[in-house]
Amino acid sequence: MISMLEKPMPALLLVLLCLAAPLAGCAVKPVTVINENEFARMTRRMPGELQARRLLDADGSWLSALSLTGSGQYGETLLHRLDPSFMLGDSGHVYMGESFAAARLPESRLQRRTEGFTIQHPTQRIDLDMVAVLDWNDDGEKEWLVSCLVEPKRGGRTRTYYVLVPPPRDAEERLRGTVAAVYECFGLACSLYVRDSRNIARIAANPLAPPTEVQELTPGLQPVTAPPDKRPAQRDSDLKERNL
Repeated sequence: MISMLEKPMPALLLVLLCLAAPLAGCAVKPVTVINENEFARMTRRMPGELQARRLLDADGSWLSALSLTGSGQYGETLLHRLDPSFMLGDSGHVYMGESFAAARLPESRLQRRTEGFTIQHPTQRIDLDMVAVLDWNDDGEKEWLVSCLVEPKRGGRTRTYYVLVPPPRDAEERLRGTVAAVYECFGLACSLYVRDSRNIARIAANPLAPPTEVQELTPGLQPVTAPPDKRPAQRDSDLKERNL
């Protein structure tokens, strides 16, 4: 299910490719950053991936978009309208409902923020934040980029999901996100998994179409021990592991 890909593209190689193919459109795309701390954390975790997607330049900087977009309602919108089913095997019996607000149990404690929220449950903590508005897969459509940290209370594996959410078209539309990347850590060992861009395009006729299934994925539990020149053959998968 998981296949190991090459290391993220070095910045120098990215620049050389842009110089060699000026018509390919290597200009950095503007990003409306809503939560600068979370976006900066993401750039440190996957600089090569973001450079390849033209969201960072060769120096690791991004181009801020001029926008009057307000952030006052992001937290409440995501709490009441985002479907939590994107969380692989982390949801268990805790977050089963059409939104985080609807799925919250009586013993859960909710902390609201302007750009997101935290839910403290006896077994885990959820930190969800609106991060940025950007064009992740270079299709001309802007998506909301949301980060969702799932951390068990008693230690173990933590995951940060980077989720692409089509912006709501009205005040009632339910939001269904697609996982673009997962940053998973067990102690100090961390892995990055990235979804193929072809599987995250918005379907204009049905923006709430279910995302590609990834529930059977078990990241981090299938270490690759083959040397670089003898890596296992790549298999079909939605989320692919990147070397960090």
